[in-house]
Amino acid sequence: MLTLTIDRTIFTDEVISKAVYWETNQYFVTHQLNGNAETLCFEPKPQCNEDERALKERFLTRLNDFKVQQIVDNETKDLRTILYIKAFANNDNFEEISE
Repeated sequence: MLTLTIDRTIFTDEVISKAVYWETNQYFVTHQLNGNAETLCFEPKPQCNEDERALKERFLTRLNDFKVQQIVDNETKDLRTILYIKAFANNDNFEEISE
């Protein structure tokens, strides 16, 4: 069984939950929150034959990937909102092009 302690001041609950979700096919995962530290215990399911090192490397990589995705989403939220509004706006100022 692999036990990891994650700093919740660095990784949000959303990021941790996404990373954990991708491991639930092969592992039972339990959470324990103690202040800003979340302890995750990964217990292999019967069909899992992976070593702990591979799990740890993959999980930490996923944590960082999801954190970067969250940063990009936060930084581009306003731009995406503007694009959605423009795309779905009912604007009569557009000229119809006929061929």
